[in-house]
Amino acid sequence: MKLGTACFYSNGDGGNLRKEQYSLQDIRILRDIGFKVQIATKFTQIPWGADLYFSWWATGSILPLIKAKIGRRPIIVVAGGNEALLYRDSRSGEAKGYLAAPWYKRLAARITLRFATRVIVVSEFMINDVRRLGARDPIVIHNSVDREIFHPLEAHREFVTSIFNLEESVVDLKRGDVFINAIPLVLRKYPDQRFLIIGKKGNAFENIRQRCAELGTLDRITFLGYIDNAAVAGWLQRSKVYVQISDTETFGVSIAEAMSSGIPVLVSRRGAIPEVVRDYGFYVDHNDEASVAEGIIRILEMPAAEQLLRGARASKHIEGSFSFEIRRNKIRELVDQISV
Repeated sequence: MKLGTACFYSNGDGGNLRKEQYSLQDIRILRDIGFKVQIATKFTQIPWGADLYFSWWATGSILPLIKAKIGRRPIIVVAGGNEALLYRDSRSGEAKGYLAAPWYKRLAARITLRFATRVIVVSEFMINDVRRLGARDPIVIHNSVDREIFHPLEAHREFVTSIFNLEESVVDLKRGDVFINAIPLVLRKYPDQRFLIIGKKGNAFENIRQRCAELGTLDRITFLGYIDNAAVAGWLQRSKVYVQISDTETFGVSIAEAMSSGIPVLVSRRGAIPEVVRDYGFYVDHNDEASVAEGIIRILEMPAAEQLLRGARASKHIEGSFSFEIRRNKIRELVDQISV
């Protein structure tokens, strides 16, 4: 197809977009392919007559879809979020993702997935649900890791680290409460161990902080707050263990970044996580703090040489399966297949 102007769209605002590493990488990919990229986060910013529209998220992508269809231009939609998943919480049984969305958001998602020129999903795990919601021929192109930033580095390792925003819905999804409750169990054996939580201090922060005070663990935990993605790498490289025990993930970018940095990861067997981690990580019951604590202790008990070896193997796995270059090449192939 003609490599003229591509409109990259992600609903929200420019500030949010700068925090979305996956979006920034796709903007870079479009430029690498040869497009002049115009970025839009609002309907009024979406240009008419772009040669290609490239949009993230099934629901919000209905906005560029409108202009793409009126102008008879192709649109690629990345269905990369839980809004395109049909699932229930494994602990509460409550409807989540698409099932919990208002009717108008469900309708928008279905229209977008049905009428987009091509739909990308970021894991094999997503593909059946996306088909059920109307996508005709979705293609799996996994998210990627920037290996120039996230790579093994010799550094003093001190933290057991997890990344999640301290918002109530996110804490629930990422099982932040289970992680917090596991910490005193780890401290019984490793009383000097330090823990690190990276993520925005949202509406759950005070409750989480109070819970840590009740457990007597507040002095062992650093709440770092939000930091730029590029700065995350340095903290991962200073970590002994990375923990992410989500109830579901469409991919798990932070897990892949930790693995790419050579850090042993402790994860749940939910969503696309096993697809990303394979047998290069450690699995626990994400609803059981005792299981999580046992998993952390298992990794901490390993000799440093074994931790490094396992981390190096995980890093090689990410390089071979989820590098930026792999995603770029697959998106380039997809664009080449599209005709106006």
